[in-house]
Amino acid sequence: MFTTKRAVILLAAIALGATACSNPNSVATVNDIVIDSDAVYPLAGLDASAGKVSADEFRSSLRLLIIQNSLLEAAEDDYGLTDLGTDAAREAYLQGLSAQEFDAVQQAINAGVQQGRDPVATAEYVVTQQLIGATVRDAILHDETFLRSVYDETPELLVNMCVSHILVETEEEALVVLDRLEAGEAFAAVAADVSLDTQSPGGALPCPTSPYLLGDEFGVAVSQLDVGLAQEPIETQFGFHVIDVASTDQPASFDELLATPERFVPPQIVDSEYGNWLDDALERADITVRSNVGTWFPAADAIQAPPS
Repeated sequence: MFTTKRAVILLAAIALGATACSNPNSVATVNDIVIDSDAVYPLAGLDASAGKVSADEFRSSLRLLIIQNSLLEAAEDDYGLTDLGTDAAREAYLQGLSAQEFDAVQQAINAGVQQGRDPVATAEYVVTQQLIGATVRDAILHDETFLRSVYDETPELLVNMCVSHILVETEEEALVVLDRLEAGEAFAAVAADVSLDTQSPGGALPCPTSPYLLGDEFGVAVSQLDVGLAQEPIETQFGFHVIDVASTDQPASFDELLATPERFVPPQIVDSEYGNWLDDALERADITVRSNVGTWFPAADAIQAPPS
């Protein structure tokens, strides 16, 4: 389920009378969007007819809807993404998923249902949240202003390389590895024989990848290498690396980046920008909560319980 990056405050466990929240009046607003209590009860797995409901669970689910509606508003304002909260949009999104992606969404829905949430309300919430994340990330990836800032300010992040390495403990061992490779032994065979990195078959690292996602020392060193076998081992906190650069790729111009951003921009960079967008969207949202439910607490993106 969705959570913000900020810490979540503990809410007091008191009960609200169901009659106080089951009327047509809103329990919260996000800008001009009204959130009715009837939308909160199913997501919280609560029965309004029971007379009393858990205030904690009610506020927790109301918080989720407040955050989601804040993101829906920001997605439309910032990127012109409309109707993301509709059945048609959710259906189209699900149709475009791979089997593995669909299973992951279904598992998230099942987890909510197992917690007692209404299946329909849970599915709507989970799929909408996934749809927002995927659609906004794609909009960020193709946003010319974002791409220009990366291209001008941190062009090194747009370099993608295919790299293999053999990690050994000492420089002497690294020099022996170099001798074996220069004598004609296959890189993958030597890696399988002596490399301390047993998680990289044949010494191959994820390909392609930005060297700046490989760790500070190692990434910086790799980014300065040409294609081919490096003639000097590189030392990091993990030991000595013998490195072979199979290929390197970066945009020759901003127009090339703009035409195929998915080729050059690492997903982690987009994820980071998405996190910044998310925080900004919540900060910009005009959020109010009905006083007998609680008070919106922006520092934690949560609802603070009213005094007992």
